[in-house]
Amino acid sequence: MELPSKYVLDREAIKLNAYRLLSHFYANKEIARQADPDTRDDSIAILEDNYFQREMSRLLLEIAISLRVLDDQMKKQDKLSEIRIAYDAASERANHLHNCMMFDKMSLREACNKIIHADVVEPHIRESEDGSHKYDGYNWLGWSEAIEQSGDSNIPKPEPIKWKHLTNNIRLGGKKGKKQWWHLLEVPIFVRSISELLK
Repeated sequence: MELPSKYVLDREAIKLNAYRLLSHFYANKEIARQADPDTRDDSIAILEDNYFQREMSRLLLEIAISLRVLDDQMKKQDKLSEIRIAYDAASERANHLHNCMMFDKMSLREACNKIIHADVVEPHIRESEDGSHKYDGYNWLGWSEAIEQSGDSNIPKPEPIKWKHLTNNIRLGGKKGKKQWWHLLEVPIFVRSISELLK
């Protein structure tokens, strides 16, 4: 049996991790919409509270490190080899089509470097009060039934529930020398870029 002398990277596993990362962010909004915003004592919300940060951290690092190693391996290939030509074209296309960092233009490799070297990894949260929380439906139903039963059309309309959910962005911060840096990683664009590179 001949063993490999370098890391063997599974491109499908990298894409699967990217999909999982995206799914965690997209699922958060629905979990938050369903859970009581004051207690978050719903069993699914508790699971998310217990595991989201650790899963997000693991996936981000696994993806970033794997992509960096893959990029290093590809750059060691002969520039005229088919695999290098195809990789360079895919990398150029991914970098041209997708900018992973909001406000800052950088390549996918640079974005991975920022993920790896970040001291701060902070998902952004926003407050919603758009009337789309699960409890808003119950409140409106109760309001309409109260008007119907009492005949009093002056009963005030219910206020939308205030609830928080992730924005799909992660604030990354670190230091290079003595200089502090901050970037905002857009998770859906990061995943699109990975998919473009590895398709």
